Amino acid sequence: MKKWALVVLALYGLIIIIFTFPVTILSFLSLDPKNNIDLPAFKDLFTHWPYWAGFALFLAAQAALLDVHVDLTDRRPTTQRSIMPVVVFSSLLMALLIAGIVLAVNETLTQGKDMKEWLALVALGVSWVVWGCIFFIWSRKLAPQSFLEKIRLSFFRGSILELLVAVPLHILARYRNYCCAGFGTFLGIVFGLAVMVCSFGPGVFFLFVERWKKLHPQENPNRL
Repeated sequence: MKKWALVVLALYGLIIIIFTFPVTILSFLSLDPKNNIDLPAFKDLFTHWPYWAGFALFLAAQAALLDVHVDLTDRRPTTQRSIMPVVVFSSLLMALLIAGIVLAVNETLTQGKDMKEWLALVALGVSWVVWGCIFFIWSRKLAPQSFLEKIRLSFFRGSILELLVAVPLHILARYRNYCCAGFGTFLGIVFGLAVMVCSFGPGVFFLFVERWKKLHPQENPNRL
């Protein structure tokens, strides 16, 4: 099943890259052509390390989740060593959602002037610790499959909440049309969409496994 987990991981990474251009263009589209970002600016996005650092982070989180799902599918015992990366990366993604909300609200309240980005960093650090403790407790109390399902639901619900806050605030920021309007809210949208797609990955993998078992009931899934 490992190769199919790699396929799901590759598709997740491809979705993030493909979504980068249209989501960014739509987020900064303006009724006034003079205020639109030039297309070369979007291309330059792929040359900056923060983009690829974020890409690697989300990919690592998806890989950690899929790794445990493969162990469950192959009926191998899950160890604390395999669970801890899930706790670390999953809590970081939830912390990014909190930081994204803080960025969006902060930008809206200050109208892009004198934004306090350090508040988002503080929210990120505190939330990472809090969610890390919550996920660690879940990992000790719940069966591995129940633990992963609960994390997946947390991703989905958290991303929905993030988008419900960030999207309206981004529309408001673009309507105000001040300098660099909507960058903080844009990051909130990016975090929300990336985490939402991340919540689908393990589900897609399990759907494939269940379908494969129905079509090949006599074969060993460990061969895949």
